[in-house]
Amino acid sequence: MCEVPPTSPHDRRVKPVEEEEGEDLVDKLIRDSGCEKEHYLVQECMVDHQDWRKCQDALKTFQACLNSKKQSRV
Repeated sequence: MCEVPPTSPHDRRVKPVEEEEGEDLVDKLIRDSGCEKEHYLVQECMVDHQDWRKCQDALKTFQACLNSKKQSRV
């Protein structure tokens, strides 16, 4: 019997964009935020370290990006 290796829930590395009807809503929201690169850096850090406390720099960068995009829309 062939088993599929388990994947980490934090492994959301950049993948090809799926067709619109099959696209994940979270991925779409992140892409539309303009901070997709920063989000994936957080995800990659989580895959590497499995501890959000070790990813504070990436989290702060992602948060700063979101805040700057939010302010520019107002």
